[in-house]
Amino acid sequence: MLMASLAVFTLVAIMGLTIVFDVWRGQSVGSFYPRLHGGAALLGSALVIGAALQGDTRLYVNIALAVVIIVLGVVMGVTAEKGKQVPKPIIFTHVSLAIICYLILAFFAFNPRATLPIAV
Repeated sequence: MLMASLAVFTLVAIMGLTIVFDVWRGQSVGSFYPRLHGGAALLGSALVIGAALQGDTRLYVNIALAVVIIVLGVVMGVTAEKGKQVPKPIIFTHVSLAIICYLILAFFAFNPRATLPIAV
């Protein structure tokens, strides 16, 4: 299930980078593509939650990060829908946390026996 979620999040990352580059350059982003990006992220998150429910407690950190990332994504979406420009610190935080979350997920997906350095 982790490889499936990693595959989904790889597509989410590609979509997200496309959106970020357009926003950063001041170009308009339609409403469909960010919604597709968010929907795919929710699918990937559901797969991670499913793996955690099957006993993979290493993924709790990913779930916590995903909550923050999703909230920031919703804030960006609402701001954009109001016709306002999304503040770049919000974009930067969303992207930075998403990269960290992706790297943690990839580490656990490719190292199934790896554990957290702290007791859980």
